[in-house]
Amino acid sequence: MSGYRNVITLILAICLMQAAASFLGVITPVGLTELKAGEALTGLIGAIYSAGFMAGAWAGPALLGRYGTIRLYAIAAAITAVCALLMGMVPGIAAWGAARVLQGVGFGLLFASAESWLGQAVPINRRGDMMGFYYFLSRIAGLLAPFLAFGMSALDPRGLSWVSILLCLSLATLCLTRQEEPAPPAREVMRPLDLFRLAPSAVTGCFLSGLLNTGTLALLPTWTSTFAIGGSGTGAAALAAAAATAGALLVQWPAGRISDRVERRLVVAGLSLFSGAAAAALAVGAIWFSEPVVLLLLCLWGAGAFSFYGVCAAHAIDRAGPGRIPQVMSGILFVWAAGSVAGPILSGVAMSLGGPQALFGLAALGLFVLAGIMLVRSRVRPAPVPAAPAPFMPAEATAAPLASPEIREAGQT
Repeated sequence: MSGYRNVITLILAICLMQAAASFLGVITPVGLTELKAGEALTGLIGAIYSAGFMAGAWAGPALLGRYGTIRLYAIAAAITAVCALLMGMVPGIAAWGAARVLQGVGFGLLFASAESWLGQAVPINRRGDMMGFYYFLSRIAGLLAPFLAFGMSALDPRGLSWVSILLCLSLATLCLTRQEEPAPPAREVMRPLDLFRLAPSAVTGCFLSGLLNTGTLALLPTWTSTFAIGGSGTGAAALAAAAATAGALLVQWPAGRISDRVERRLVVAGLSLFSGAAAAALAVGAIWFSEPVVLLLLCLWGAGAFSFYGVCAAHAIDRAGPGRIPQVMSGILFVWAAGSVAGPILSGVAMSLGGPQALFGLAALGLFVLAGIMLVRSRVRPAPVPAAPAPFMPAEATAAPLASPEIREAGQT
């Protein structure tokens, strides 16, 4: 348990930040619906948020080198919190679109600074395990946060104020860590092509995570309005997101632990296959299934779809070596964000052309393709053999670290 104690403060800080991101991810499309924005426009605003995230991830290494981890985290948290307050003060489609761009930049920098710190703090022989633990806790935060707005209008300023509260608590928690702040990293960013040559499976998985998961989550509140899950509005959106997140809670940590013992790409293939099967069932039969069955399928879809990013990130770190972790993880964040830019637009167009069932039809297709890629790559290129782990000394981290989205796995939503 000593490994967990060494990073628990960092993990709690990121979880509070993830809660703010998840809250916004649910309330924004619902609010846009109340503002009479159509599906395509809702998807476009989701895409420009991801574009901002991509810019933040790309700028992360240079800004970390200039300002340091904690200062950059504080700046990004302040910008993101102010934008959330402005969304409550100025409820309009244009204002919300502008705010979401800046929030994308802010969250990109927040993840780049905090997750990169965490990424270099975990020991090599427990990387999948401890990253799975982190994503497990972040999923709990993502599960609970949307219910802060339960029963409120998405345009209610009180709901959006929760974003600022969560970000301030996250910053306070990060400042209480006993770990020494990482030394500023080199400012260069690894080019996407170089990153792909280094870890093609990780790049492909993280891109598809952004493309499929962000697109599906961006349009999920619109999808729930068709099937009337748990009523309508914020309640239905929160219930659907909670069902998907609950599945990830059950699978994320065990999947990470298994990937420390089994080829990580095979773990990703397995997660993609059963998640794709659940998505296919939702695409074909959600209109006829009862509400409990739909929620169960959402749970199964989320169990696989929300869990493979963390395994892909661990695979990328395996390939990186300790000296390049900051650049590799910032690059992975950038790739995820690139997928997130296209995902909401693609999902919105799919729903516009094919109806609500096309949302999960697209997700199923992408997940089956990912499973095939992972199976092929695991045969073409063997897994890296990790070097013998050095003693774990979290205070001596030397470079800046893991800029994932995710997560979420933003994330990741």
